[in-house]
Amino acid sequence: MIVESVNRGDTQVLADIRKIVGDCEYVPIDPKQLCNTILVTCYMGTENSSAETKARAAELANQIGSYHHGIVIDTAISAILGIFQQVTKLTPRFKVQGGSPRENLALQNVQARLRMVIAYLFAQLMLWVRGRPGGLLVLGSGNVDEALRGYLTKYDCSSADINPIGGIAKNDLKKFLLYFRRKHGISALSGILEAPPTAELEPLQAGQLAQLDEVDMGMTYKELSVFGRLRKQNCSGPFTMFCRLVHMWDHCTPKEVADKVKHFYRCYAINRHKMTILTPSCHAETYSPDDNRFDHRPFLYNHSWKWQFAAIDEQVKRLKEEKPSRPHKTAPKVLAKPRYMPFSSVISSE
Repeated sequence: MIVESVNRGDTQVLADIRKIVGDCEYVPIDPKQLCNTILVTCYMGTENSSAETKARAAELANQIGSYHHGIVIDTAISAILGIFQQVTKLTPRFKVQGGSPRENLALQNVQARLRMVIAYLFAQLMLWVRGRPGGLLVLGSGNVDEALRGYLTKYDCSSADINPIGGIAKNDLKKFLLYFRRKHGISALSGILEAPPTAELEPLQAGQLAQLDEVDMGMTYKELSVFGRLRKQNCSGPFTMFCRLVHMWDHCTPKEVADKVKHFYRCYAINRHKMTILTPSCHAETYSPDDNRFDHRPFLYNHSWKWQFAAIDEQVKRLKEEKPSRPHKTAPKVLAKPRYMPFSSVISSE
């Protein structure tokens, strides 16, 4: 779009792009050349990264024309862990190596957080490396579903200056990539769309992926997208969401639906604090969970959801007792909410 506008003689677009690149005589020749000028991409691999993911990153960078580097950050990770080992005389291990869940998570988080540090280092100095003035903005890559579920590390590579996809759900993002692939002929996107989503933060097994996002999360991205829309657009809490999904998801029993809803809301409550530090995004949809600028719900919840989960259990019990031929169209009985003393009653008339 930018190159086409310049070729049509749009002086404002040309002036803007010259200001961005810091060159008053710059004229973009083609999209790939412009992309190489303004976009730096970096694949930060570790010993837990697969060769396939690295190859997909390089192929995409080549097709769009970005200034790309593929680096290995194991040295930095070892240095950080070396400090910990020096102080504690202990060596944390991954779960597959016999480590505890805390050790396993900590080792994953170190990798993720170091990627943010390295991204900002490159953003500040890559134009200096290329002999150009100024610095670069860091782009985030976390989507709405990962934020809503809390499937991200606080202050990791999801933390950036701006996140182009931070307001978009995974399924909507895949639809956009399909459209972009057809419109612009970016064939590298095919492999990316077909690849199973994975953080690649745990050790590979025989060179193959052993960690998958949907297994880690305990839910599919499709399910997560439904949870997010019901939570935000339909203002659904745990019980209301269950009452909706028990009729929508015919492939699940009421007990299975209840377990899925409870698991989602537990994860949502435990990780809600992460929403307060999300990178600014473009909010193209109303399902965004961005707490700071878009969704002003509390960020501290009781993860046990006692009243709501008890109401779900009661409804599951009622549905189980009903005959299979009986349509589930009766209004669910809701447990009485605990009574609270009105605020006005505690204020003295004096």
